[in-house]
Amino acid sequence: MSNQMVAPIVGSYQGMRRDTLVVIEDGAGAKVWAFNTTAVQQVEVSIGMKGGNRDPMIRWGLIGGEIGGGIGLITAMTLENSTDQRYNEALSTVLGAVMGAGLGAFYGSRKLAEHWAPVPLPQRVGVVPSANGFRITLSASF
Repeated sequence: MSNQMVAPIVGSYQGMRRDTLVVIEDGAGAKVWAFNTTAVQQVEVSIGMKGGNRDPMIRWGLIGGEIGGGIGLITAMTLENSTDQRYNEALSTVLGAVMGAGLGAFYGSRKLAEHWAPVPLPQRVGVVPSANGFRITLSASF
């Protein structure tokens, strides 16, 4: 991430040239980016796909709550019309919504998303992110 960009760049670290960080962007339109190290705000490395992410849990919890509330209301109305017993439709709707939201949130927790960890910006001697972890680099210029 840099203050020179509107959105973060996802790419591969290529190296340091004096006080410039060089990155090759991922994707079909790959472009080579060079940033002055003073303009770089943060460098992150992927730590893999993980579950338990908030956004899918909220989204699927809301979807499950709506579906569960609808099922609870329809069930209460159907049972009330087919039998001579009275059902509390509001309570059935709330109970169905709570159960549906819980199941939806659980389903959403199983969705994987990529997680990132910040790493220090490499200087002349430093730690460099790589696909298998980190490696130590030494840079010399003449």
